[in-house]
Amino acid sequence: MDALFLVFIKIVVAVTLGFILRKTGIIDARMQKGLSDMLLLAILPFSILASSNYEKTPEVTEGMQIVLVAALAYYILSLILMRLTSKKLPFEDKEQRVFVTMTVFANTGFVGFPLMSALYGNAGLLMAVVFNLAYNLFMYTYGIHLLSGKTGSIRSILTNPVNIASVLAILIFASPFRFPSYVSGPIDLIAAMTVPLSMIIIGSNLAAMPFYKVVTDPKSYLISFVRLILLPGLVLAGMYIAFRSVSMASATAAVAVLMCALPCGSMNVILSEKYDCAPEFAARATVQSMLLCMGSLPLFVFICTKIFG
Repeated sequence: MDALFLVFIKIVVAVTLGFILRKTGIIDARMQKGLSDMLLLAILPFSILASSNYEKTPEVTEGMQIVLVAALAYYILSLILMRLTSKKLPFEDKEQRVFVTMTVFANTGFVGFPLMSALYGNAGLLMAVVFNLAYNLFMYTYGIHLLSGKTGSIRSILTNPVNIASVLAILIFASPFRFPSYVSGPIDLIAAMTVPLSMIIIGSNLAAMPFYKVVTDPKSYLISFVRLILLPGLVLAGMYIAFRSVSMASATAAVAVLMCALPCGSMNVILSEKYDCAPEFAARATVQSMLLCMGSLPLFVFICTKIFG
């Protein structure tokens, strides 16, 4: 637990730094967008490729397969459940659609990758990569369809740098090939920027949103509860049953749960703005879940450590 505590201390310091930099004007909206693009289009792909240099073991290979099955089951069942639930809520039509995507689609890449890497090393990142492939499959098809009324483009999935790096990382990991040191060194150097930069951007995001609107929106609290407590709690119960029933590494079970316990994904806000589907509601819920996950996420890490070992 001491190691996990140190990880969260590093995260809190980096988020606080981002908050201060935005409040003091050192980071503005334009710079934040540039930093986000740099992270998503360049640094995250390097971080994913760096994970492929991990030694291939039966345990990690099995873990990737289990996480993929868990991710597919999670998205199929949660989308059905949340779509049915949304129709019972006293929300406007656009808010109902945002409710579904915000509760189901978490920040698997922006927050999930660096966190799994920090907690479980390259093995954790590889499993997070597999989980994120399922995320992209459902987000860029059904997610876009829900927010826009249109069918998502397969091309957007195939040309996404994170997806390309994910597929390459899995292929490299499955092969006997590994990067030589003069190649892996620069890749690791760039990949090391992932955690601090992503947390600085999150802190900057938090500073840009009016605090009063974030903490007084009851609809956002419902999304935060479902996203941070209810759905990961159901996944935790399912993974606990699976963990007790079949042979499974503790890190595998923990990654599957924690990837479902992340805050609302920023892609929800981007897409809701693009398709004019309650973007302000999406932004408030995203920032609120970011704030509240500072308490809920360590709780789930602690529970996973106690239950799975």
